[in-house]
Formats: sequence, structure tokens, C-alpha cells
Amino acid sequence: MNVLLVSPYRGAIFEYSGVKIQPLGVSYIGSALQQAGYNIQIELLENSDLMPDFISADVVGISCNTIQFKSGLRVAGAAKEEGKIVIMGGPHPTSSPEETLRSGFVDYAVRAEGEVTSVELLAGIKSGKNFNPRKVLGISYIDKDTGSIVNNPGRPFIQNLDNICFPIREANWRYKKASKSVSTGVIEYPLITTRGCPYGCNFCDVHLLAGKLYRARSIENTVKEIEEIITKYDADRILIVDDIINFKNERLIDLFETLIKRNLPVVRWVMGRSDHLVKSPETAEVMAKAGVRQMFIGIESPNERILRAYKKGGKVSLDYSIKAVELLKQNGIETWGAFLLGEPSETKEDVKRTIDFAKYINPGIAQFSILTPYPGTELWQNVESK
Repeated sequence: MNVLLVSPYRGAIFEYSGVKIQPLGVSYIGSALQQAGYNIQIELLENSDLMPDFISADVVGISCNTIQFKSGLRVAGAAKEEGKIVIMGGPHPTSSPEETLRSGFVDYAVRAEGEVTSVELLAGIKSGKNFNPRKVLGISYIDKDTGSIVNNPGRPFIQNLDNICFPIREANWRYKKASKSVSTGVIEYPLITTRGCPYGCNFCDVHLLAGKLYRARSIENTVKEIEEIITKYDADRILIVDDIINFKNERLIDLFETLIKRNLPVVRWVMGRSDHLVKSPETAEVMAKAGVRQMFIGIESPNERILRAYKKGGKVSLDYSIKAVELLKQNGIETWGAFLLGEPSETKEDVKRTIDFAKYINPGIAQFSILTPYPGTELWQNVESK
């Protein structure tokens, strides 16, 4: 069975920046299905006008977040016109399976982690007319007899992440119409070493996708993948895209000390929390020695009232943000500081204070975003209820 996996258009920032970051969602699903014996092709659409070639595909799988959803439906509609079975997964189908299925273009929605679910679903589809989708945990579909949407019980999250195959990193990058050429931009290799976030920020949907229980790969398994990326792709720039690389600082130190011992200075970018960083300042030193040059920190606001409204949790505060940025500077690591504007109770004075605070702490990059209620978040539920 031939399976085409598609990442729809992600927006102009990827199309025009020249930076290439392969999304891990379709890459992990592709690896799981490939191990199960399916022929896999991955297409990454980096231009809004592009469509994949569906000719050889028996099944088309589409992974999308809310920003990609409209483009994803265009791909799904084109695939259905070609008579293909269409499966959609990712953040938006997980939070909004009804909207996904009522589009009329999607046969099955895969919710949350999809590695095990996709293999079981494809096995059922391959088995023929006697396939009973009710037996597959973690999917939603429209019952053919009643026309109602069925949301099967969720699948338990994968506990041993070492059992998951390394993601496929070969894909067709589509930048121009009728073209499969690779751009000449910088290739960034994303890597994930943990899943799950115990915090409950009201604007974030990670708990739907990966749960609140923190789960970590072993250090050996993680380093093995890093070595594979270096060997196969001659990589010198890897981005660890865990939600909180420093949730457990002992593990962080173990990981980066191992990379130092094995002379693997390729991890350049990480993402974490200011309170965890300040709690263990030695983590900044070991990351710097291992080659890390930039750390993303969600600062959001200097206003503790607004931080409480966002339900950031932990000990994040104005003081921790100041100390974290300074600590990183002392160790030669640039801060990518993320700030949020638009909390419903925020005043013009609050906004000005956030901007002035960003100027004061002077991170290497100050990213300002407008608070957006994405489906599946607590913020979405609050807005929808009003």
C-alpha cells in the first residue's frame, strides 16, 4: 500500500525565509508506517498554490495545525476528487474532529499521538470491507449508517519513547509549481527528546497532543539519533524543540555532558523556562560548552497579574526573566524572548510596559505575538463560552 503524507502550506515565513525545518509530525508517522511495511512518500508544501501528485497513492495522510487547516482541506478535497482515502491528524483535527470530518473531504481524523493509531488504522483499511473502525483507539469518523460522528476513546500516550522509530528526514520540498527542487536555504534539523508538559498555560494546546505527563527518551537513544543525523545528513545545526528542555535539569546536564564527551557540538537551539534556568544556573554553562547558541524562553509579560491570567505556573516572574536573560548572556547564549500582547484585561499601559521591559532586558530576539485563542486551548473555551 502506498501512503502519501502531506504537510500543507505553513505560511510565508517558511516560504520566503529560506530556512528549512521539516515538521516532525508527518516524519514520525511516516517512520512508523514504513516500519509496518508501507511505501511512504512525504511532501512538504511551501507554496500556497501547490498540490501534491496523488497518482500513486492509495491513502493520503495530512498533518496540520490551525494555521494550516484551510490549506489542508484544499489538499484533502483534491485527494478525494482522485478517489483517495484521506486521513488527517495533527493539532487542529485533534481539537476539532467534528469540523474536520464535516468538511466532507476527510475519512478519518487521528487524534493526539498518531504513531500507533496510524499503523492500526492502515491495517484495518488494508484488511478490506470487514474493517470495524470502532476498534481503533484515538480516531474519529462518520458512521456510514447513521451519519453521526463517532469519537472513539482516546489512545493512551506512549510511555516508552525509546520504542518510537526515529523520524524520516527525507521529503520532497515543494517551493514552486510543478517543482520538487530543494531550496538553497539553511537546513535546520529539529529533534524532540521529551513529550508532555505539566504546566497549563491557557493559550497552549500541547496537553491535547502530548498530555501533561512529562515523558523522556533515554540519553543514549537521543544521542544515537543525533549521531545518525550527523552521519546521514552532515548536519552541523540541530534544534531541540522540546516544550521544556530544562524541566528536569539533571537530565539536561546528563544529555549535554554526553554530547561534550562525544564531541558532538551540533545542538544550537533549545526551548525552556526562565524559572528552571535560574534555579540551576549551571545548566546554562553546560549548554554553552556543548554548542548551544540560542534559547527560546516564553517571557510573555512582566506583569504578574497577566502571567497569572495566562496560568503560566511555576515561579515565572519579572525577576526570573531578568535573571535568565542575564545568565544566558554571561554564557554566550542569545535569548529568543517571546512576548504576548492582548490578554483581555490588558490595558494600553500594560502593553507599553511589556514593550519597555523587552527593551530593558534586551534579548537577542524579541518576538511579539498577539494572543490568539486556538481550538483546544482553555483560552478558546473561555472565548467560545462568551
